[in-house]
Amino acid sequence: MKIVKSSEAPTLQTVKGRHGVILVVGEKAMMMKLTIEPGIPTPPHSHYHEQMGHVLEGEGTLFVGDDSVEIKAGTSFCIPPHVPHNFNATGDKPAVLIETFSPPREDYLERAAK
Repeated sequence: MKIVKSSEAPTLQTVKGRHGVILVVGEKAMMMKLTIEPGIPTPPHSHYHEQMGHVLEGEGTLFVGDDSVEIKAGTSFCIPPHVPHNFNATGDKPAVLIETFSPPREDYLERAAK
């Protein structure tokens, strides 16, 4: 069993305007809380991890492949590995998401450890 208090969890800036807290890391997945500032778009990216998310607060545009959809608090999503994607917060307040990656994002873990 692993227990992690949010106040003791590692943090990182994934890219400009996106601040993450790595909530817990297991053998096959990791979960993080991501706060995304509105009005700071990011380019699409892809990785070999399956990514799932749930919007806790705020709203934004989710781009996955050639599709885009407006999502808001209470919406969940799943992005397959290797598919280009990004999320831009819209509105006047940050979007807050819980995201899970499988397997864990080694690049985020390395950045958080510094």
